[in-house]
Order: sequence, then structure tokens, then C-alpha cells
Amino acid sequence: MPYVFDYVIFPLNKGEEVAKKWVEAIKDFRSEARALAKEVVPNAVKVTMEGIESIGVHDVKEGKLDEFLTVLGKSMMVYHDIEGFKYRWEVRATVTEALGLLGMKAPE
Repeated sequence: MPYVFDYVIFPLNKGEEVAKKWVEAIKDFRSEARALAKEVVPNAVKVTMEGIESIGVHDVKEGKLDEFLTVLGKSMMVYHDIEGFKYRWEVRATVTEALGLLGMKAPE
């Protein structure tokens, strides 16, 4: 079950606009995503010199990665018209999965 890290950054002056769209979109995203992944870190936010950054972490269920990425992508569409809004995703293996690639098992 891989982890998906989603990173978001946007200009400080777009904070209210992003927040309003997030409030509208989060219920739909969470209702679709819950069947596919467990939300480990729900949007940890910080302010930087470059803007407002947020990170979320999801533990994706076995065999549901493609479907989860589709739902995540759909959820990002609402922000595409906000100037300066950027995002990226990373898919990371759990240590158990990584050891499995080496033919090893994690200790019990």
C-alpha cells in the first residue's frame, strides 16, 4: 500500500480564494477518497517566503493507486484558474514494499 504525498503552493494574496474553493471541494474529495486511501496527514499548512504551502499524505489501499490518483487529479481541477497555484504528487513505497523489491521481509 503506497503513500501519496500531495504538495501545494500558492501566493499569499490568493489564500482566501484557495480557502473558499477548498471548503467547497473537500467534502466531495474526501467522500470519494475514503474508499481508496486513508488520510494520514490532512493538509498540514505553513507560510513561507514563497507563499502558502500545504502537504497531505494518503495511505493508498492495495490495487487502488490509479483510481486514487484520478480522484486526486479531479480535486485539483478546481484550482487551475488561480494564478500561481502549483501542485505535485509523489508516490512512495512503504518500507515493507521496498524490502519486498529486494526479496526481503520486514521484521515482525
